[in-house]
Amino acid sequence: MKFLRIGLLVVVMGLFSVVLNAQAEAPVVRILPVDAAQFIPGAMFDIRVEVEAAELPEDFAVTVNGTPAGEFFGVERTDDTWEYGGRVAAVVSEGTPGDDFTIDSLVGDYYNPTFGIASVAVVDGVLNVTVAGETVTGALVEDNALAFVITGGAADGATAEFGLNADGGVTGFTVLGQPFGVLTSLPTKVVAPTWRGVTAPEVGEYVVEVTAGGATTSATWTVREVASSGAQNVILFVADGMSVPTLSAARVVRGMTQGRAENPLVIDSFRYIGLASTSSIDSVMADSANTASALNTGHIGSVNATGSYSDTSPDRLDDPQVETLAEMLKRTRGYSIGVVTTADFSDATSAAAFAHGRDRADANRNAYVVQALEFGVDVLMGGGARRLIPQSVEGSRRTDDRDLFAEFEAAGYTVVTTNTELSTAVEGDAPARILGVFHPNDMNVWLDRNVYTENLGEFTDQPGLSAMTIGALEVLSTNENGFYLTVEAASVDKQLHPLDQERALSDLIEFDQTIGDTIAWLEANGLAENTLIVVTADHGHGYEVYGTVNTEVFDAGTTDLERRRAIRVYNAAGYPDYPDADGDGQPEWADATIVLAGNVNNGPEHTEDFRVSPVPRVPAINQDGVFIDNPDDDPNGILITGTLDPASSTGVHTLQDVPVFAMGPGAEAFLGMYHQSEIFFGMASALGLNPAVESAE
Repeated sequence: MKFLRIGLLVVVMGLFSVVLNAQAEAPVVRILPVDAAQFIPGAMFDIRVEVEAAELPEDFAVTVNGTPAGEFFGVERTDDTWEYGGRVAAVVSEGTPGDDFTIDSLVGDYYNPTFGIASVAVVDGVLNVTVAGETVTGALVEDNALAFVITGGAADGATAEFGLNADGGVTGFTVLGQPFGVLTSLPTKVVAPTWRGVTAPEVGEYVVEVTAGGATTSATWTVREVASSGAQNVILFVADGMSVPTLSAARVVRGMTQGRAENPLVIDSFRYIGLASTSSIDSVMADSANTASALNTGHIGSVNATGSYSDTSPDRLDDPQVETLAEMLKRTRGYSIGVVTTADFSDATSAAAFAHGRDRADANRNAYVVQALEFGVDVLMGGGARRLIPQSVEGSRRTDDRDLFAEFEAAGYTVVTTNTELSTAVEGDAPARILGVFHPNDMNVWLDRNVYTENLGEFTDQPGLSAMTIGALEVLSTNENGFYLTVEAASVDKQLHPLDQERALSDLIEFDQTIGDTIAWLEANGLAENTLIVVTADHGHGYEVYGTVNTEVFDAGTTDLERRRAIRVYNAAGYPDYPDADGDGQPEWADATIVLAGNVNNGPEHTEDFRVSPVPRVPAINQDGVFIDNPDDDPNGILITGTLDPASSTGVHTLQDVPVFAMGPGAEAFLGMYHQSEIFFGMASALGLNPAVESAE
């Protein structure tokens, strides 16, 4: 192993000299939170400075308004190191040399994360391997074109054996148990000084300056004034994927007479209305994680990130965090916190009230369930049972043996799993805390819970959004300090992705009715005057109505051309004729003759018949990596050409601004056009929240 140890020393010295040369040009530096980040006084957050170098330069320093960061915030720093990026092939030995294989096929650069780059050359027909300036030779092993006996160094006599993939391509070599994979690009080394749990208590600007390698990088953060509008409670309603066109469609299907809505939406009566943009810091497009985090923190993050700024570390849960509104309210005022959703409650929009992580995939979502327990969310309702049961139980999505149902119960939560159990739990004296998990995955949509019930399987006793919301209020309102509740209609989005307009619009109508039920409950319980209600979306979809369809003409057609003649526009469109015989505000979708000509402006190749589907739609299926029309979905529909990458199975979010509606104390702050991160500041101001002062008390 002496050769390897010497090689390691040479590599380190070589990298050190490279770093010194790079520092002459100054290393790349990233500051998190990013430039232009905004806070309220006393909000807690983490600072991380990423320096792309093997070690910090001698002149490294971080100051805040001219004072060393640690001294300014009174927090000691920790230094983390990692590598990111780079492309190194895994060494596999699936293939065998072909007739055209020669020793020259092995020439190239290989990489091992401990020992660095190994360059292989052929000199006068002899294999040469150079690691950071030290070269050894290799003699071909008889009857094995991929094995070479090393001569020189401490590895003298050891065999370096190369591997090929199934196509005969070289993947790398292994010597003394150390794999060196084919190097496409070298990973970047990072040193990251970090200060956790700091606060900026004073209103004003904070200039962060990082000196490294003779250069200075800076970011300016702003701590904003906080007003007070007299609100004690806040309810944030989020219809995931809602847009102005979806609201227009929901209004129209409930009946029109001479251009006026026969049955207006509840939010049509809201006086204060705005529009919010939704872009993330790293993309013009956004997802539910970074948008919902903007609503809950006031920070604009990266796609897929929740309550944190995305760094380059391999750990997707150690990224610098920013405190959420719910966390501030519980920490400083002892508020009760509620999260209600029709999705798995660890999903992006709902988890943004309490969770922190860079990736909304399974591993982080399993962690988010634990974070909810550790934080102490007082009301959690939605789906997601598969993330609470041990991995040994069939259907679990956990990778450990934790029984989170038992842990929540041990922490004092009343656990309910059906609508019947929920109703019983909140009758009379409500419990102090409640966990309601009503489905292994996302909950079923309104249309399947109320019409196509054969799609429910064994989960036939799920509560609706209104029942969960009112149940949550019964629990939260027992706290005299106040409460913050976020309510998500998740399946407006989840049904627009598979282009299912009827299921999306039904859930949007249920969402609006839930808002009406909530207002009535607040008024009946004397809480309307001190409760701010904000209604918005995290992002939009490209859904639009452009006319109506005569289904009798459409169904009589035998070709796409004949079916398209059933689509009516302008004055020929008239009104759809969805009935509402039971008067519940939900149209009877299957009983209409004239239906909406509505669709999403992006998606895979699929067919469309504009009719309600008795089963949840699957518009496209995978065929050799390309999504093509699903022949079992809308088989009588017209063919719609795909407008996305062929590997895309559903529609995607769009760039449109989303509507914002507000009522109650502080509602006037939501007029105008702004980035959705302003919604956080509007809610904080309505409450007069100033953690710097309140935590000091």
